[in-house]
Amino acid sequence: MGRRDFCSIGTDFESKHWLSLDPCGLLCITLSISIHLFAVITAGCTLISHHVLAKVLYGALYVPFAAMALLSLYMAATTDPGAVPMGARPLPENIASESDATQIERDPTRGGMRRRRGVRRCRKCNDNYKPSRAHHDSVTGRCIVKMDHYW
Repeated sequence: MGRRDFCSIGTDFESKHWLSLDPCGLLCITLSISIHLFAVITAGCTLISHHVLAKVLYGALYVPFAAMALLSLYMAATTDPGAVPMGARPLPENIASESDATQIERDPTRGGMRRRRGVRRCRKCNDNYKPSRAHHDSVTGRCIVKMDHYW
């Protein structure tokens, strides 16, 4: 029984539950939850305390929308954005198209550009397969598919 048995949250390959433990992200989540709870409590206790119709509208509209906002925040923080799993391999129908694709990259040894062919690999993820439109995220330490929507 080690540390991994107790702590199975995070963004590494062994984690069972996704949660980015980035300090800035956790601060923003805490701030957002605090603002939502403050607004719900303040509106419920002080602003509408004397009007029955306001209390009914508050309970029927505002509280459910605030709960949905908090649930959406929770889902956004704990849902895997599309991280490439360790040991991923290209689909057989994609191997031919990716191996024929030519990529141009900078060659530091010759000081110019070179063309590279073949299946893409991520150097930071231990040469794990990197699908098209996937980029390495420095915050989570993983490659994310369609990262243009994750940013």
